[in-house]
Amino acid sequence: MDIVDDFGLPVAAIQPEDLDYDHTREPAPWTRLDRPVAVARMTNPPPETWDALARRGFVRKPATLTWLARLEASEDAFLDGIPHKSRQYVHRARRRMAAQGVREVVEDRVSADSLARFLDLYEERVAVMRYGVAFARRFSTTILEGPEKYFGVFLYDADELVGGCLALECPDESAIRIRWSAVTESARRAGYPRAVYCTTLQIAREKGYTWATMGDDPNLYGHLAQPGLFTFKSRMGFEAVASQDFADPGAWDEADLVLSLDALSAPALMLEYADGTGLGSSAGDSGGKGAGRPARHPLRARLVIDAPVDVRQFSASFLSGMVVEPAYQR
Repeated sequence: MDIVDDFGLPVAAIQPEDLDYDHTREPAPWTRLDRPVAVARMTNPPPETWDALARRGFVRKPATLTWLARLEASEDAFLDGIPHKSRQYVHRARRRMAAQGVREVVEDRVSADSLARFLDLYEERVAVMRYGVAFARRFSTTILEGPEKYFGVFLYDADELVGGCLALECPDESAIRIRWSAVTESARRAGYPRAVYCTTLQIAREKGYTWATMGDDPNLYGHLAQPGLFTFKSRMGFEAVASQDFADPGAWDEADLVLSLDALSAPALMLEYADGTGLGSSAGDSGGKGAGRPARHPLRARLVIDAPVDVRQFSASFLSGMVVEPAYQR
């Protein structure tokens, strides 16, 4: 067992042999370390460990989640499928943009100037996050020169860039992937991200794509991604699926036990396998690239709390249920 730093989060990386103790008589080895850890984690837990992990309270889950939505035939059809209040927020954001003279600029090939300005804004916003990691700049050459194709949607208030997003085109998946987005704090409060995303989806629709994804999130909300991001994405009409269920051959599984919320934002949220399967078990035939609804492993929410919370904000039609539990007591 090693203690690793997962972008600022102290994690006990355990192995199957670390489960070989009598949990009814002695404390777990990950609770007897020289320094406290927030999470105990086994990467790619083999099937023979699943029962032992469950008895010790571990949550077995995909390591990353892909947020997926079918584009539908039109924007109206897409918006009809999201909650009424979310639909109102989209229209309200567009009215505010029009009243304030905020312009949307679409670049089918992202220019070097727009990318530089976007990256400055993106890094400024990431810098205020507790565990923010700015990944985008390292992809600058690919965004500008390919071979992968990106397009951008940018918001300008006069000459100031106040928001935008970059989307990767994936013809083999009949999908676009919204890779990075950022807005100023005032633009966030005005709800402009909803308008930016809807414009991005409309461009993808016009290009003939079937699907859109809104990022791949680490499956532990409360660390790099916050629980509110789950609520925002689900209410924008996207569904969280195991990344291996949508064209990610490098995806893996893990089993997590949250030991403390001291280093996390409460509540901590994870999506666990709800059917006793996981990576290595088939979720079925997706019907081919760009075909009908991809098959997927059913997931349910697992909330770890240290105080009462309104769990309704974390409910979603694509989940098979929810488990709420107090933070693990050492």
